[in-house]
Amino acid sequence: MPNFYDEWLAVSDRIQEQFRQSPMIAHDRNIEWVRTRQDARVKLMVSNELGFPTMGTCVLKAEIPVGWHTGKHVHGEESIHILKGEGFSIVDGRRFNWHTGSTLQIPYRAAHQHFNIGNEPALYLSAMCFPLEAFVKLARLDQLEDCGPNDPAMLAAVPCEKSQYLSEDRRVVIHLEQAPTDFSFHPLRHLASVQKQHDVTRYLIVPKNGFKATSVAMTFIFEDPPYHHSGRHKHLEAMIYILEGEGYSEVQGRDERWGAGDVLHVPPAMFEHEHFNNSPNMVKQLRIQFGIRFWFTDIWPEGYTAQRIHDEFGQPIVAGAIERVTAG
Repeated sequence: MPNFYDEWLAVSDRIQEQFRQSPMIAHDRNIEWVRTRQDARVKLMVSNELGFPTMGTCVLKAEIPVGWHTGKHVHGEESIHILKGEGFSIVDGRRFNWHTGSTLQIPYRAAHQHFNIGNEPALYLSAMCFPLEAFVKLARLDQLEDCGPNDPAMLAAVPCEKSQYLSEDRRVVIHLEQAPTDFSFHPLRHLASVQKQHDVTRYLIVPKNGFKATSVAMTFIFEDPPYHHSGRHKHLEAMIYILEGEGYSEVQGRDERWGAGDVLHVPPAMFEHEHFNNSPNMVKQLRIQFGIRFWFTDIWPEGYTAQRIHDEFGQPIVAGAIERVTAG
């Protein structure tokens, strides 16, 4: 009769099989919207319960109707990117304005609520570690108000934004037009695996921009021109949201096609992967980073540190143009 140790011995093979069989792309078109107390329209895109082998992480997309606000709640750390719209958020009593392309970092246990004051529905992407928090028995979600129509009198009474910082050393929001592209902003710039990885990188929730992010952060936007490929590397879990364009990722021998609105989940398997824009249009990708990856990297840097992949001639595979065969 199997005992607990026999079960432990079988875990690794079971996880590896899960990696081989699990989905890697959350296709936006296949996921239905639902209504919750927090959001008028929301869809969970990536989570363990949807078959993705995550490290306790999740990504969702939500829409705020014209003239509406989300609910007000309190939970763990959250990173948010505004895909479309104009409005503001109240975070621990302070106002922070946002528009299309803004990125917000909500601190752990900070009360927050989002308001759409534009003339179109606002769409935002959210990343959290709620499943991990639940696993370690620290999850707590407190609903303070439900979503619904805005109160004009309440909106008029909200003070103007005074700063993009909640405190002297904790920034909450950065707008796309403020995002630097200088490689010196990359927190892991000393690693060969991130050097020359994409054509252009815009730095969002990173320490050099004034942010403190521990469990989750929407760190970069990658921009790659037509007929271009990324570098090839491997690392633990990461997620990529496709902001614009279409293409595919080659992940451990699997070609995974994606388009705008989809999420690519790179599982925590140290799989080699590379992204390809084989179209005549620009591709823009939003990278989502989870801190649990770096906790394990610190435990075993020899095995889990991100690594650059080299070709058969020993040359590093870095970003560049896709070689195209033209008719003679």
